[in-house]
Amino acid sequence: MSMYRSYLLKNQFWAKKGNEKSDSIEHEKIFIKHDSEIGGIYAVINSEQKGVKIVVNGEEHWFNNFDKLDNFLSRLRQSENDFMKILRRKNMSSQLRHLEI
Repeated sequence: MSMYRSYLLKNQFWAKKGNEKSDSIEHEKIFIKHDSEIGGIYAVINSEQKGVKIVVNGEEHWFNNFDKLDNFLSRLRQSENDFMKILRRKNMSSQLRHLEI
């Protein structure tokens, strides 16, 4: 579990408050990352299973390989960045059309 924890902390995920309780009934550690373009990204590490579950936009993705996890997070950021670029461009062109030149 500590390898995934270290990976998530390096990638700017924050541990959910209450993760440190050892007497907890649940064996899950939850990490949260918020991106202004993507929104909330949740990572759940279960001590009984090897791997990490990533929840984005209500969709769950299971990873037990660091390379696949890293590729998924990179693609997620890139696709959202592309989408936001399109929205900003449309917004800018709309504003420019209303200028009186």
